[in-house]
Amino acid sequence: MASNIPCSTADLSYDVFLSFRGEDTRRNFTDHLYTSLTAYGIHTFRDSEELHKGEDIASELSSVIQKSRMFIIVFSRNYADSKWCLNELVKIIELMRQKRSTTILPVFYHVDPSEVRYQSGSYGEAFSNYEKDAGLKKENIEKWRAALTEAANLAGWHVDDQYETEVVHEITNDINRRLNREPLNMGKNIVGVSLRLEKLKSLMNTESNEVCVVGIYGIGGIGKTTIAKAIYNDMSYKFHGSCFLRNVRERSKDDTLQLQQELLHGILRGKSLKVSNIDEGLNMIKNCLKSKKLLVVFDDVDNLKQLKYLVEEPEWFSTKSIVIITTRDKHILTQYGKHVLYDVEKLNDDESIELFSRWAFKQNMPQETYGNLSHQVIEYAKGLPLALEVLGSLFLGKKRSEWKSALHKLEKIPHMEIQNVLKISYDGLDDKEKEIFLDIACFFKGEDKDFVSRILHKVPTECGIRVLHDKGLITISENKLDMHNLIQQMGHEIVRQECPKEPGKWSRLWDTEDVYRVITKNMGTETVEGIILGIYASNQIKFSAEAFKMMNRLRLLIVHQHAKYNSIVEHRFVGDQVQLYKIHLPADFQIPSYELIFLHWDGYFLESLPSNFQADNLVELRLRCSNIKQLCKGDMIFNELKVIDLSFSEHLIIIPDITSVPNLEILILEGCTNLKSLPSKIYKLKGLRTLCCHECLKLMSFPEIKERMKNLRELYLSDTAIKELSSSSTKHLKGLTDLDLTGCRKLVHVPKSICSLRSLKVLSFSYCRKLDKLPEDLDCLPCLESLSMDCLRCELPCLSSLSSKELSLYQSNITPEVILSDGLSLLKSLSLNYSRMKRGILDNIFCLSSLEKLELRGNNFSSIPASISKLPRLRSLNLSHCKRLLQIPELPSSLRVLDTHSSPVTLSGPWSLLKCFKSAIQV
Repeated sequence: MASNIPCSTADLSYDVFLSFRGEDTRRNFTDHLYTSLTAYGIHTFRDSEELHKGEDIASELSSVIQKSRMFIIVFSRNYADSKWCLNELVKIIELMRQKRSTTILPVFYHVDPSEVRYQSGSYGEAFSNYEKDAGLKKENIEKWRAALTEAANLAGWHVDDQYETEVVHEITNDINRRLNREPLNMGKNIVGVSLRLEKLKSLMNTESNEVCVVGIYGIGGIGKTTIAKAIYNDMSYKFHGSCFLRNVRERSKDDTLQLQQELLHGILRGKSLKVSNIDEGLNMIKNCLKSKKLLVVFDDVDNLKQLKYLVEEPEWFSTKSIVIITTRDKHILTQYGKHVLYDVEKLNDDESIELFSRWAFKQNMPQETYGNLSHQVIEYAKGLPLALEVLGSLFLGKKRSEWKSALHKLEKIPHMEIQNVLKISYDGLDDKEKEIFLDIACFFKGEDKDFVSRILHKVPTECGIRVLHDKGLITISENKLDMHNLIQQMGHEIVRQECPKEPGKWSRLWDTEDVYRVITKNMGTETVEGIILGIYASNQIKFSAEAFKMMNRLRLLIVHQHAKYNSIVEHRFVGDQVQLYKIHLPADFQIPSYELIFLHWDGYFLESLPSNFQADNLVELRLRCSNIKQLCKGDMIFNELKVIDLSFSEHLIIIPDITSVPNLEILILEGCTNLKSLPSKIYKLKGLRTLCCHECLKLMSFPEIKERMKNLRELYLSDTAIKELSSSSTKHLKGLTDLDLTGCRKLVHVPKSICSLRSLKVLSFSYCRKLDKLPEDLDCLPCLESLSMDCLRCELPCLSSLSSKELSLYQSNITPEVILSDGLSLLKSLSLNYSRMKRGILDNIFCLSSLEKLELRGNNFSSIPASISKLPRLRSLNLSHCKRLLQIPELPSSLRVLDTHSSPVTLSGPWSLLKCFKSAIQV
């Protein structure tokens, strides 16, 4: 290697080469150092274990050494045990001797420099073993000793008792000075940036000839600016000019000229041009952008105008330029012309613990006695870096008692430094958007987006929700609205500050203690717009007749018996009935209802709504497990009402005349065990989409449908006492997608016209034991996805043309004519548990080429046809409780789950149960 000609500066590939003993420092000190160096844009080589083959230095690694500017050698306790490390060190020292500009910086990691210099201690033990190794050349050992001595005589760092992060920071600064750079300050205690930097870089096409616009967005304090600085430091040296314009949002209010001059300064690599006015500045910027490959970062933009005054459109930039915009508002990126969008992820638990610990304990993990308390902070911060840093600094040096006190306070009152950052996005909303945000924060976090849009329909909710999402104030996943805990707490605090010491004057009440105090002491005022109150058996709350008297602007009233008020979970079963705890209400109880749009009251005590109830604006009414006998006494019009849920109201005997609810869309009467009939003119409800009468045990008949109900999609009549569906009714239900007749034990007849329901996707006749016959053309329903015919005594029709993907025939009479070998080509799931199958059926089943799940539990066959191996997509097979089944042939290679418990079965061929279990594990 001595004959190699040293590389010129232009040929150098890496700023820093890290040499270290992998098993000593790869996952701690060296990893932290590498992360810090790369975050500052220092091109650093860290070799991988895969390059270590044998003891000689690979040619590609020799080339990397030749093309590196500086070398950091991490001498750890077991460094000398590695012949690879020693050979690497020799190559580096030889390069330094050839090329005096080469810089070597030793780090003595928990080892005394004299041990390295004189090969004593652990280094002496390593060389003692080498001296005894007859296979080693003495010449190599002498080279190793000389290289160690020479490197140990160089100035470097000794890591012993001090904080490692301080040493890492010091080394990084020293390297920057030596490289003669001025990188952007990343701050200290950086965690998780390198991973996110690599992910962002993977999204960017830096080889394209186009201008690349990169949008980094997320909530305040998530780390947008930090990541932008990291990618700027990492890439700026590749461009003809670069500029990082910080805090554009604030500075553009009165400092736009200064921003323009900073941009020109960066573009022209230090040259300054005086700008007289904004228009002149725009022209100068446009002219300067045309011919240069540039990297420009616009940090913290919250309005498109801020970009328009700097670079009006991305097309001003020259090809291969990169424009990076950080913002809380995703919509701005769309407006400006985004190419790459990066939604900054919150820190995971491990990263959160490390970041918090660095601030709170000056180390990477919590002190042992503070472990549980630290995890409470991690849970509170939910991966928000700003919160972890602020709280870490807050708890530094504090006693456990002080931690507990502070955590208790944080449950009620957010830390102002955190809130002020988060509140910036809220302040940028208009009044309607702020109202929607506060409603979600106080009442609707975790709820379905369509549900919230329906409730708040009188404000432009869809648009408002989109704005909140674009600004990172809410997230939407599987159509559910969610928000970060700290953002929700910010919303609570905004409401609390309306009148800090008097909750009766807040616009929204959500905390149980505050609600109890306001209601029991009649402290409510006309300011109150919404209340949510959780009721439990232990609560001894009493409502007076005037509890809500002064709340004339009440829009939302939610009295529920579970944290998720939209589902009944905390209930008791008494026989077949569901009961919730009911709060006694006086007979003259009143609700100020003129502004009311949503009333949800689990266990409502009275037999009807108050006599003076005004339903002009009511959109949704949920009175589950109530004492309601009839909804209202006398005439009452519910023009805006779209949803009525009276489920499990066992005393209900009559529901409103349909003329009083002309715009009803959803009617839920599940478990109303004393309801005997539905309105005869229910077909007049042209907007009705869902009708649920499940477990209305005394409901004897379904009304005659005389007019088309084109919007009715879901009809649930399961476990009712109806005897038939008329042909004239079903022909008017052309839009029906779900029809559930499960458990209609008195149902005798189903009309043929049911086969004309071309939109039907889900159909169930299960447990209708008195059915005399099923329509023969069920397999002609073109959209059917799921058909259930469990426990039927009647003859089943042929299903050869069925398009359904799921079919269940549990305990039914199945003949080969029901399932033909040339039909059911789309079927994916088939249940034939405990079925009385005729001979030949299994052969037909094993021709169903799309089948993925097959349930044959509790059947009486003694063998399985070998044709089962012809099911190429079968993943799950249930053969449990097949008492006569002794042997199974070779199974499809696609199988992942096999259940044979309580069956005396053995597997033949190359298969075994162990193989099946291994397959299941691989999924």
